Amino acid sequence: MALSIALLTSRTDCDKVLTKLSDIKENLEFRQISLTRSKDNASERASDIDADLAAAEAEVESLIAIIAALPESATKTEMENRKVRADYRLFTLQQRKAQFGTTAVILYESELDEIEQRLFVIDGSMSEVTTHKATLPAT
Repeated sequence: MALSIALLTSRTDCDKVLTKLSDIKENLEFRQISLTRSKDNASERASDIDADLAAAEAEVESLIAIIAALPESATKTEMENRKVRADYRLFTLQQRKAQFGTTAVILYESELDEIEQRLFVIDGSMSEVTTHKATLPAT
């Protein structure tokens, strides 16, 4: 979308717009640094979480098979209790994966792309305003 540069009738107007755009740019750059760090941390954790998740899923599946084969007894009750704990561990790992795992990496990358696009637009806008400012008479 083209800027309505003609609305800027003085160098002061241009300076105000440039100041605001600069503030927005600084905030976006800070957010970009923060997201990059979060993405890097999530990337490091993702493989560990995926391995733990696979182990927890295997444990739950094996407990299901064991419980199905056992007659009603104290051992079966103990295995059912272990399955409840394993189900909870699986649940918490799935939550961690959503927050810190491969899913999070992709979401961070998407948000970083969005910020890069916004920074590109802001740089273009600042350039347009600066060019227009140069055409205005000094006050």
